[in-house]
Amino acid sequence: MSVKKNYAYNLLYQLLTVSLPLITVPYISRVLGSNGVGIYAYTSSIVQYFCLLGMLGISTYGNKSIAVVRDNRKKLSETFLGIYAIQVIMSFISLTGYFLLIFVGLKEDKSIAIIQSIMIFSTAIDCSWLFSGLEKFKKIVMRNILVKVLTLVSMFIFVKTKSDLPIYTLIMCCGTFFGQFIMWLSVGKYIDFSKVKIIEIYKHFRPTLSYFIPQIAIQIYFVLDKTMLGVLSSKSEVGIYEYADKILKISLAFVTSLGTIMLPRMANTFSKGDFKRANKYLSYSLDFSTLIAIPIMFGLAGIAKEFIPWYLGAEFIKSIVVLIIISPTILLMSWSGVFGTQYLLALSKMRLYSISVYSGAAVNLIINLIFISKMGSIGAAIGTICAEATVTLVQLNYVKHSLDIKMVLKRAINYFFAGTVMFGAVRLLGNIMGASFLTTFLQIIIGGFIYIAIILLLDIYKREGLLYEEFSKVRNSIK
Repeated sequence: MSVKKNYAYNLLYQLLTVSLPLITVPYISRVLGSNGVGIYAYTSSIVQYFCLLGMLGISTYGNKSIAVVRDNRKKLSETFLGIYAIQVIMSFISLTGYFLLIFVGLKEDKSIAIIQSIMIFSTAIDCSWLFSGLEKFKKIVMRNILVKVLTLVSMFIFVKTKSDLPIYTLIMCCGTFFGQFIMWLSVGKYIDFSKVKIIEIYKHFRPTLSYFIPQIAIQIYFVLDKTMLGVLSSKSEVGIYEYADKILKISLAFVTSLGTIMLPRMANTFSKGDFKRANKYLSYSLDFSTLIAIPIMFGLAGIAKEFIPWYLGAEFIKSIVVLIIISPTILLMSWSGVFGTQYLLALSKMRLYSISVYSGAAVNLIINLIFISKMGSIGAAIGTICAEATVTLVQLNYVKHSLDIKMVLKRAINYFFAGTVMFGAVRLLGNIMGASFLTTFLQIIIGGFIYIAIILLLDIYKREGLLYEEFSKVRNSIK
């Protein structure tokens, strides 16, 4: 399947996974309030650490490993079963540790935390990395649409008051579980099941561990913000940060989808020694990611002041500042997705990748300790942007001699110019019209039109300049 089709399917899946819950956000934010949303986000952040332990880096390692052996059914089956056995074992260990924490160390919100344990069961049956490695993204999307829609409908039917927080948590967790479970209906088409040999488990354990180590750091600056907010600030501040982060995530789907589908393609290309084609893929991916990320970054920052009040309600006004602060992470993550996921991970340069994410995690932890107790969700947002900038800069230093980054940066100047003009127009419109759905709608439409128009005009100007140079060379040669 082509990269374009895979990107389209994975983009649809990412949008489905993130956007369907966002459809319920205006409703849930008003029904549960910032405190209820904060309790859910806080307990979710805790269970995510144990889900991370259960996967042990398998999402990335499994994806890459499947991509390398996907043309040999016997090796494919052995590889999948060996890696999945590790996943089951680690999920059981993780589940045991999680319940010990709940009953021994957790003083508040135990009932919600117990319901969240369903997420660890979801981790145990997660086989999406198999289909990602096979580049069967259509299956991932189609199998999950029904489950996601049922989850959405259930929100509006069963969640009516603040006391329905346990029901909300149960719906969210069960939606994830059944979304993973339904994927197993297609596993038998690609895998021959047999008894797993110990040696097959052992040979994959150390590599998965090497992928797990950087995942710890990634988790620190993706999830630790919410955990530290719950401990050092308040559950309401967690809720304010959580929904600003959710809005960011739906926007990130446009960018991160490309990295997800390119990893198996890059791993397969590098394994065949076709570095010329691999570098071509990387240059295309970096340029395309930048083209998409810049207008989303400027767009989010531009519409935040008018969008948040009508979308989330009065309790979440502080989310405006949080969203504006973290909006540049869209561009930073688009670049680190190319430098880190598509290049360093595809080439198995785990040490360099680990250094980059641990650098970001260290920065995030330090900034959080300094600012969260004083500034709450705004302090967490500052920590996030500093962490992402650190990761991107470290990875850029590692890949600058291998990729033609100067060429992409030259084109990025045009994107930044167009994005800046778009931002100015969006802010002008917002200041004139005020906060409303119509304002946000017009900001998105007009802003998008301005960005695209400027990019097209700049490309036309550049082509005419090149044609003029060629014409001048021909004319001079004739003379």
